[in-house]
Amino acid sequence: MVAVIIRNLLLCIEVIEEKKPMTTDLKKVLIVDDDPAILGLLSKSLSIDNERYEVLTAESGNAALEIISREDIFLVVSDVKMPGITGLHLLAKIRANYPQVKVILMTGFSSEEIRSQVKDNRCLHFLEKPFSTDYLIELIREQIDIRDKGFEGTLKNIQLTDLIQMCCLSALSMGISVSKGSEKGIIYIQDGDIIHAECEDSVGENAFYEIMAWEGGSFETMGVVAAQETTIDKNYQYLLLEVVRMADEKAVKKDDEDENEEKINISLPHENIRVLIVDDSPMMCKILSDIIESDEEMEVAGTAGNGEEALKKIGELEPDIITLDVNMPVMGGSTALKHIMIKSPCPVVIISSIGSNSQMNVIDFLCLGAVDFIKKPVKNDHFIQQQKMITKRIRLVAKAKINNFQRAKTALVLSKKDDKSDENLPCDCLVVFHSGAGGYTELIKTVSVLPGDLNACLILLQTMPSEFINPFTEYIDKRSLATILPLQNDSPLLGGRCYVGTSEYSLKLNSLEKGYFLCSESEVSKSGQTDKFLKSIADCYAKDVLVVLMSGADVGDLDGLRSIKEKSGRIIAQKLNSCMVPYPLEKAIEAGLVDQEASHVEIARQIADK
Repeated sequence: MVAVIIRNLLLCIEVIEEKKPMTTDLKKVLIVDDDPAILGLLSKSLSIDNERYEVLTAESGNAALEIISREDIFLVVSDVKMPGITGLHLLAKIRANYPQVKVILMTGFSSEEIRSQVKDNRCLHFLEKPFSTDYLIELIREQIDIRDKGFEGTLKNIQLTDLIQMCCLSALSMGISVSKGSEKGIIYIQDGDIIHAECEDSVGENAFYEIMAWEGGSFETMGVVAAQETTIDKNYQYLLLEVVRMADEKAVKKDDEDENEEKINISLPHENIRVLIVDDSPMMCKILSDIIESDEEMEVAGTAGNGEEALKKIGELEPDIITLDVNMPVMGGSTALKHIMIKSPCPVVIISSIGSNSQMNVIDFLCLGAVDFIKKPVKNDHFIQQQKMITKRIRLVAKAKINNFQRAKTALVLSKKDDKSDENLPCDCLVVFHSGAGGYTELIKTVSVLPGDLNACLILLQTMPSEFINPFTEYIDKRSLATILPLQNDSPLLGGRCYVGTSEYSLKLNSLEKGYFLCSESEVSKSGQTDKFLKSIADCYAKDVLVVLMSGADVGDLDGLRSIKEKSGRIIAQKLNSCMVPYPLEKAIEAGLVDQEASHVEIARQIADK
């Protein structure tokens, strides 16, 4: 295979012509490969464009990082299979520390796992050897042309908010220069977050709001421009909602008193929870309608057969909550959700079947801002229990503070330490994560920053269907140094183990000669099961228990948490201002059972210290 690529490179070299010397303002392209022969041939081949970019070389990942730290590198072309820092490790480090640098990876030893890792870390292109160097040259030219062109628009025809939303949803990095007459401002976006803004003498949020308040002007993209400082820490949805709120307040002041009163009345909450059902199955719409209408606190505002129809009805019906299917014709759930989060932020609960094609889609939905996921109801002996569960979850999600949503942006971990846990090392400390509606992304972020050599045993209980445990476990495991496993019957509580289970099923702690084992009963849990489980671990582990409450966690009647406190265990709650569904946590805090509110980083640090 190496011979084939060398032969292709030699054919390309034969047609290379001498070019003019490079100028200092050229883009810099770094080639990384541990094979000196291939590295030299690639360098010579790409030098055909030495009037457009300068070619630098490195024979290892470490050497590449050293060059990137001191040079303004535009694009990196790296081999995957290298000793020390592999191309995949290099990609992860570049994404984490130099997000403006574009990366193309190449390999002669491709696999499905490698392709998946490359995709998750936002690689620009992935080339499988042998490939034509002409094609590589075209890819580089294409990126330089895109970088150099930029675009302009006027706020009369293209809304600045649309551009910002596109950049943030796509996790892009760029600067946006905005002007109105003699006034000028700059908005900096990094990896989908608005991090800084400047306008005359103002900086930060005030500058951002001042720029967005201009009623006309023009804007131009500046490519990837690094901000000198970070002055904004709010998520982009909160910032844009504030822009809309300020604009509304400004408009209200221009109206007379009667019109003001009418607008205020329109914005008051509905007496009942109004639900918009979005599903392409008329039968499922009917089933969900019957379930919702069975609760006197809720009513069906309307139904829609696809995402496009739903978007038209949202403004007309003003629902308090939307139930959304995943796979639909015309416009699917993913596209519809993005539009909802941008234009009409509203609590969304995914109600969908769990098939092999939809499992990862559901996780993507949750990472885009959906508050919760419920399996579609089926007619069986447990239908009444399903009905009660669905209405309870919808009531809870309808109260969600959607502005608190934060995307889970976690880098893909490319290697793990071997799992050294064995049955002879029972854990001395137990950590239980209890999470519900709105808690998926915060759970992902917390576990992703844990070290791989934990002394404690972790149990992650998320309110979700049991069929969703395996795909959710796989998703978290790929983004964590710790080894994450699905909770199964007779799972041993060992140091360094981390299990994912569902709080929809009851749990039992069994004591055997070899230590404690956890069982998950395969039946829908009844009220109070979580309290019973917390009581059992309080009795067994006493002060060596840490319970972490996350958004939407069902705290029951608090008896389980009281048992933890009585045995000198600790209880930490996710910071309320980061919870989409903080109300259950508030109940525990008001009862004096929570020792501390903490961010996901603070929680992870305390677990690592155990």
